[in-house]
Amino acid sequence: MSRGSPSRCQSTPVTLRPDSHLLSFFTPRSEFPSFGSNDSNTFDSEISFNKHSECHDESNDSTDECIRNIRNALSIDAVCCECSEKIYFAEFVSCTACSNLIHPQCVTPAQPPTNELSPIPDYSPTLCLACSDVNQGPPPRPQLSQVNCWGDLNAEEVFVKLQALAPLISTWAPNLFEVPFGAVGRGFIDELTRLANLFATSTAAESYALSALVLAPALLLQKPSKKSKVGGHKNLLERRLELWKSGKFDQLFREAAAIQKPLNYQSPSEERCNKRFVDLMRNGQTSEATGWLDSSRHTCGVKSCTDEVLLDLEKKHPPASPISSKYVHSDPPADHQPVTFQGITGESIYKCGLNIKGSGGPSGFDASGVSRILCAKKFKQSSTALCDALSLVAQKLATTEVHGDFLAIFCSSRLIPLEKTDGGTRPIGIGEVFRRIVVKAIIFSQRVAIKVAANCVQLAAGQSGGCEAAIHSLSDRFEEADCEGALLLDASNAFNRLNRGLALHSVDRLCPILAQLFNNLYGAPSPLYVGNQVLMSEEGATQGCPSAMAMYSIGILPLISLADLEDVLQVWYADDGNAAGTISGLHEWYEIITTHGPAFGYHINPDKCVLIAKEHHLEKAQELFGETGVQITTAGARHLGAAIGSTEFKTTFVTNKVSEWVSCLENLVTVAKTHPHLAYSNYVRSLKMKWSYLQRTLPDIGHLFQPMEDILRHKLIPLFVGKHISDIERRILALPVKMGGLALENPVQTANQEYNNSRFATGPLVSLILAEEDCPNNIMDAEMKSGKLKKKCADATDERHATERTDIFAVLDMKTQRAMELCSEPGASSWLTARPLQKLGHELNQVEFVDAIRLRYGFHFPDLIGKCGCGAQNTSDHALICKVWRL
Repeated sequence: MSRGSPSRCQSTPVTLRPDSHLLSFFTPRSEFPSFGSNDSNTFDSEISFNKHSECHDESNDSTDECIRNIRNALSIDAVCCECSEKIYFAEFVSCTACSNLIHPQCVTPAQPPTNELSPIPDYSPTLCLACSDVNQGPPPRPQLSQVNCWGDLNAEEVFVKLQALAPLISTWAPNLFEVPFGAVGRGFIDELTRLANLFATSTAAESYALSALVLAPALLLQKPSKKSKVGGHKNLLERRLELWKSGKFDQLFREAAAIQKPLNYQSPSEERCNKRFVDLMRNGQTSEATGWLDSSRHTCGVKSCTDEVLLDLEKKHPPASPISSKYVHSDPPADHQPVTFQGITGESIYKCGLNIKGSGGPSGFDASGVSRILCAKKFKQSSTALCDALSLVAQKLATTEVHGDFLAIFCSSRLIPLEKTDGGTRPIGIGEVFRRIVVKAIIFSQRVAIKVAANCVQLAAGQSGGCEAAIHSLSDRFEEADCEGALLLDASNAFNRLNRGLALHSVDRLCPILAQLFNNLYGAPSPLYVGNQVLMSEEGATQGCPSAMAMYSIGILPLISLADLEDVLQVWYADDGNAAGTISGLHEWYEIITTHGPAFGYHINPDKCVLIAKEHHLEKAQELFGETGVQITTAGARHLGAAIGSTEFKTTFVTNKVSEWVSCLENLVTVAKTHPHLAYSNYVRSLKMKWSYLQRTLPDIGHLFQPMEDILRHKLIPLFVGKHISDIERRILALPVKMGGLALENPVQTANQEYNNSRFATGPLVSLILAEEDCPNNIMDAEMKSGKLKKKCADATDERHATERTDIFAVLDMKTQRAMELCSEPGASSWLTARPLQKLGHELNQVEFVDAIRLRYGFHFPDLIGKCGCGAQNTSDHALICKVWRL
């Protein structure tokens, strides 16, 4: 039964007493699997039946007449609304909405469970077909057990209490302490494991198990004060666990709310950016720290939850739209084998937990906290058991239907209104980390099925190098002589306006292996918590959920198929629809998307759509697109983070981006003055990746990166090594760490190399896109070829670095050569590649880091006195070995 199926009530037939073996002689048992009727219709049917029972012993000539007489005696003047067959006194139920009569075999009732371990039945409808077409809506929540299952609470009471606590907890500021090592911490993890197993075993406890799993950290891990210690946390957690197991949710909530009351969480101001950067780097959150180097963050960050912003968010989360029948496939879905989900194991959950990042959902339990309890070896078997239990949760969500009310808290999200550069609002949903890990494991296990469904038509479905291939293929088509222009579409609020019902239908037909998962996640509205308000997500796919991209990519495929034209190459990446071809073909393509797109939730925003027409086709473009509102230009436009159009436009685009990155480098220089180790780690792990993507997608732009190289050589690197460097030293520092360098590449030199590597590795996929071949096997062949080509690119890069190292050695003195040889030995550079985590003692302060770099390359220490106490000339090498004044 689908979570989006009609609302259904329950009737219990009353068993009557006719002679069942005699009745089965006249009526096939398949028509009467049970006996019953409403209490108001319990006539003395036994008398009516026995009145004609002697007909069974009469001659064969009168058998047919006897059967007719018996059937007429047992029938009433009505037919079943579902099967149109006659209804007998022996059994019937009535439609709750219109009181029409229905056979019970057409509607199979089910009884509520009697205890916690009783399975929850699949409740069936008592609405006739006509009423069910009108009364659309989610099915009612099944009646839960009234037997005490958690302290003094039964399943119904536990469910209601947790549902009431969730909106209140969502307003709390982040204030959770780390799960302590030892028996108490393992006890907390074991409780989470118990809840996950309760849900996975298909018991009546599934109504509250996942909700309790999500809310437990918020109630049990509240930090009592800013300076509280680990010992106090252990005692506090032990006491709270006892209350939790006794079902004292109200007492735990009052305690946590009292802690939260004096907290006044505020977003960090501009003056605190450097401190925030340092804190994030020390906690291993490198990507998040990089965001604080961007000066535009302070003007385009998170919006305050004003009435205007809340109204804007409500508009961006519209109610569910109806499904147009002409886009519904009548063909049954393809067969699939749920057994493939058995591949999701505890190891799968462990890997996802190890790589999960980001802040917490409504409960506040963030990725670092969840990773700790899933992956820390000090928790021993408790972590392994929790991973195994979550893998069972993943298997159940992927293969079994779960009522929407039971997943409401698990599927809830914390809604963040991000400010766009144009002043608009971009809603981002941050879901619970447990949900993100479980869904990520499911999606990863079926990544091949998703790629095959999307093929080379929708490149946001996990294809290797899909975004780069989309840019290269559209650019290649645009540069062809017979191409007259390119059209870049922009959709309004695309992800949140996706027709969810039609998307689920598309998934059911195009990727049926994931149909049950998406029905569980999106089949019913889920709450979105923003400030003190609760919005309901009834439409679309929430950006931020690991399944959102797969859901959108597959859901929009039927629309892409409708717009498939011979003289137009269309390249899609998520909601970014782009095409190149003749002007008339582009106009026809635009009209198809405009006509059919709204049915799928794809509403074109003409003001942000751009038509790039070549000079001699500009007049025709203005004639066809003049009244559409589409921007028409001959220069170029931004395309998937890169640019397409004239050389002048690309140059201007890259120059503007370089100016932004120069500002980031200037901010990093400020940090490096006091924390060079953190600044270095951020640069090589995250910051330089910002321009790597642009270098891989646009050719001949290396010279435009000279301003960044100037900042690196004259400002940043001197703070790392404690001196200004020569040309040969700059070449040394550009080498990989394993070859004796610092991986501080010159962006001017790497631009062309990155572009050539991207072209080489994405070649098979680009060829497939340009050929417009829609064969499922082709995409996987292209994936395999791309993997092999990437390996060749990596080998070629290593060979190029080795050649460069050999050339450098030829001009170095013996001392520096020996220093580089020592740096290249296995393990000699592990202190450089390790993350500077404060809690593990891996961070070096300013003096320690600069001195370590000087020792690495044998650079001079300017603050060393000229003569050692032993009378010898004082150098760094002598200071390390001198028995008089050794370091």
